[in-house]
Amino acid sequence: MTRPRAHILYFGGVNCHHETKFALEQAGADARILLLNRVLQKKDRLSDCDLHVLAGGFGHGDHIRSGVIAAIDIVRRPRLREEYEQMIERGVPILGICNGFQDVAASGLLGGELGKPTILMDHNMVATFQHWMNTKVVLHHNPGCVWTEGLDGMEIRMPSAHGEGQPVNLRPDVSPEWAIAGTYGSYEGIATYPISPNGSHIAGIHHKNVTAFMPHPERNLREGILIFQAGVRAVM
Repeated sequence: MTRPRAHILYFGGVNCHHETKFALEQAGADARILLLNRVLQKKDRLSDCDLHVLAGGFGHGDHIRSGVIAAIDIVRRPRLREEYEQMIERGVPILGICNGFQDVAASGLLGGELGKPTILMDHNMVATFQHWMNTKVVLHHNPGCVWTEGLDGMEIRMPSAHGEGQPVNLRPDVSPEWAIAGTYGSYEGIATYPISPNGSHIAGIHHKNVTAFMPHPERNLREGILIFQAGVRAVM
């Protein structure tokens, strides 16, 4: 049986790409890390995949704001924008983890359209970077979210490491189109510190073919592997 192809985009500051590649491989995918420059030079096709993951880290040093420079690349660089537009059109499941969450939020991939973000990742309520090893997350499944298929209500522990992890709806006058993919502490979600590291009850969001989690499933594969297995299983 052919293993599904999974592509991870690497650019300066990303630091969880190897862990993410390993997680995808353990889940049954043929995973590759593609360098941003090779994609821009048309040496590699980012969209030639069955799954795509934007890994965690500190992309571009988190200058300006977390995820913003990567988002500018996605929206403003014609070659990269074309790749993402093709994945959107084909419905390729996209997963953003931590910094990847910030990337898909700032670019508009999550909850909107390219160049028109509807979600802002705000600073943690405690105003400090939070690095935890065992954040309790309860998964939610919504139609179309391959990464949580069969996992509704599942409780897993995942490390968290972020300073800007609080999702804020930029259109408070309009109900968000996205659905919750994970909550902190309980199925209803608990926003208070220290159950939530950032002041929101939301740990993950899903919209169309894009899903994002602030905690890191690839850093605790004993439990987080379930998310990668679900994604791989859906495209086999």
